[in-house]
Amino acid sequence: MDSINDAHFTESELEELTDLYNAMLTMRDSTEMHKFFVDLCSINELHSFLHRWQIVRRIEQGKSYEEIIKELSPKDEPSSDKANSNKKSTGRVRGKARSSTKVSSTTISRVKNCYVNPDGGYRTALERLKDASGENNEQKQ
Repeated sequence: MDSINDAHFTESELEELTDLYNAMLTMRDSTEMHKFFVDLCSINELHSFLHRWQIVRRIEQGKSYEEIIKELSPKDEPSSDKANSNKKSTGRVRGKARSSTKVSSTTISRVKNCYVNPDGGYRTALERLKDASGENNEQKQ
């Protein structure tokens, strides 16, 4: 079993965090993962995760902070509250979800600092996605 070292957590928290990660690893596909994350996180937390991943993808494409902010800023939607009033409520969402929140340059900066780390999680995920799609094999030839 892998051992995680992180000074931000106590030893018992790290054990339980490892258990959480192992639970995530049991999900078989993106549908199961989505169900797990919807149970685990608030909608706003999921939007935060999504925004960070959207930023990673745009940094990978070489986009500037300004381009990222412009692309990920919410579009003006007329009377969206009225349009949604006929939808059946799940009882889980109250108020505005984070999808209507502008992405900040501070968040972009934090994501970029993690992205440039060759041993970081973003790099690992991006490389594995490329490997899964065969993109890395095409580039090596």
